[in-house]
Amino acid sequence: MDKQQVSHGPLAGITVVDVSSAVAGPWVSSWLAELGAEVIFIEKVGVPDVMRMTGAISGDQSGCWVHLHRNKRGMDLDVRSEAGRDILMKLVSKADVFIQNFRPGVVQRLQIDYPALSAINPELVYLSVSGFGPDGPYADRPVYDPIIQALSGMTEAQNGTYVKAVVADKTTAMAGTNAVLAALVARSNGAGGQHIELALLDAMLHWMWVEVFWNESLPDGDPAPTYSEWYEPWDTADGQIAANWVNFDQYKGACEALGRPELANDPRFATRDARLQNADAQRSEFAATLETMLTDDALLALEAADVPCARVVSRQEVFEDPQVLHNDIIISETHPTAGQIRTAKPPAKFSKTPTALTRHAPGKGEHTDEILRQLGLESSEIDELRKQNIVA
Repeated sequence: MDKQQVSHGPLAGITVVDVSSAVAGPWVSSWLAELGAEVIFIEKVGVPDVMRMTGAISGDQSGCWVHLHRNKRGMDLDVRSEAGRDILMKLVSKADVFIQNFRPGVVQRLQIDYPALSAINPELVYLSVSGFGPDGPYADRPVYDPIIQALSGMTEAQNGTYVKAVVADKTTAMAGTNAVLAALVARSNGAGGQHIELALLDAMLHWMWVEVFWNESLPDGDPAPTYSEWYEPWDTADGQIAANWVNFDQYKGACEALGRPELANDPRFATRDARLQNADAQRSEFAATLETMLTDDALLALEAADVPCARVVSRQEVFEDPQVLHNDIIISETHPTAGQIRTAKPPAKFSKTPTALTRHAPGKGEHTDEILRQLGLESSEIDELRKQNIVA
């Protein structure tokens, strides 16, 4: 990555100031940065963001950090001090987007809430991310991703365990990114700036509603077995495969490919609804066959019948998968302090406004002086701020 490269992508020219932490807020600015926005990410003075220390560690970079904060500039700033708040206000006065995920009430005490910032920048799109919303019985509770999984019904839907990923945080971040982009479009149409409030609980429930709550969506309908009852990989004699048949042609193909043609005429499985209602019985029939087959043999037979299927691979094997290699989605490079890193390129490819990865994830406070000089501060002023522990 060339740190001197100008911004690329459809959001070139958009400036974002992000004072959030962890994942739900910062991953919003990650999406915006990858789409070409100029992002300034602000950390506390002397206190590393939790994601700097999450995953494999090399110096002040982690396996999470090198992907989460690429294409951003980072600075350390004490926004709780008067001088630090003044600097933040200067940054916000020229920004298009502001992101925060303090607990409810904190931004009001710091005087960096939406009314305060919109007073100096009426065109500002201000995103507030919280666990449960600005008020209500849970508003003041501390929260992490597993808490939202538990309260949203996701843990129960996974048969009593967590999704082994920060699914609530990242779902919220994608919803937040969509909301910010929509607000920017509205602004371009004359609506001006606005405040967006987003709760992890709300975002998670909205994301789950297509299929996790399909029975609850129709209280008077005939309930169907949920994904938690039948949505699992298949064991083979030497591994696991994913194989799914939705329409009857795929189902019939699987029956013939796996040497069970009689199941195609079994009335328990003759329709998609019947296969759902009798999911346990169907699974027992096919599991008994697949567990005797080698993975390669099962895949060869299913692929010949045009049944959607794949080997369950390890995370290490992903890097050698032929389609992954063909798509050229993984990038390997050298970070100036962390050494070799591997991250995934932005997934969307734009024909007229291509994106680019132009900056490595910043070291702690790496761009503090650079950003302050752009605000017009002299070296002596920056030195004095550092002595007072307002910047680092």
